[in-house]
Amino acid sequence: MRRLAACALISIAAASGGQAACYEISKGQPSQLSGDLHRRILPGPPNYKDVQTGDQPEPTYLLELDADICLKGEGFADSASSFREVHVVPVGGMDGAMASLIGRRVTVGIVDRWAPKDANRRAPLMAIVGSIAPEEDITEQPGTAATVVRAFYLALGTGDGKDAARFVVPEKSAKGPLSAAALSGFYGGMQAPLKLLGIEAKADDLFFVSYAFRKGATACSGRAEVTTVNEGGKDYIKGIKALDGC
Repeated sequence: MRRLAACALISIAAASGGQAACYEISKGQPSQLSGDLHRRILPGPPNYKDVQTGDQPEPTYLLELDADICLKGEGFADSASSFREVHVVPVGGMDGAMASLIGRRVTVGIVDRWAPKDANRRAPLMAIVGSIAPEEDITEQPGTAATVVRAFYLALGTGDGKDAARFVVPEKSAKGPLSAAALSGFYGGMQAPLKLLGIEAKADDLFFVSYAFRKGATACSGRAEVTTVNEGGKDYIKGIKALDGC
């Protein structure tokens, strides 16, 4: 599987002769991490020790990195105290997206981070996740309807609703949310244009698509269920159902 983005911590570690990559929280580091996403049931209040002795069970997301990292700066140990697991916390409706990606390799965008010191510490670093994307194979998949899905989202990435509407069934491309005017109106002039992150075939005519964009103050890391149909020997997009509200 081809990965969407190289993991920054791997390149830093390689450049430093295999030592753990160190991040400085006071400088807003790290801003992005990649690894395998897991969810475990850990003991919560009142004692954060053992569910079987009365502590509340707390579902907890943990990101297992490819290589050790460490924290540096005032109050932190040096690279000798490294770790590979990060406590990642969803924010702004991200829980559904994270839940759907358990057990998969992902890249997370981090909007806040700190090193917890209290009893409920799950890992040396707690990171608030503002975006998440699976590392998918987004090859063109020639000979399948994935090519038209890919073309549609690449056109949206340029804000060109007219071009994108060419790949929609004619009865829906003239008016409505999949029309050229509606697509240009929404996807044109974005602060961060739509970026296609992944296409996953669920059936010959059904695809899950992941993408990210920012419109105004709203950042989206979303997924959609896309259905296609073949008419006259050509594939078209028949319908799109957003799964994460954007």
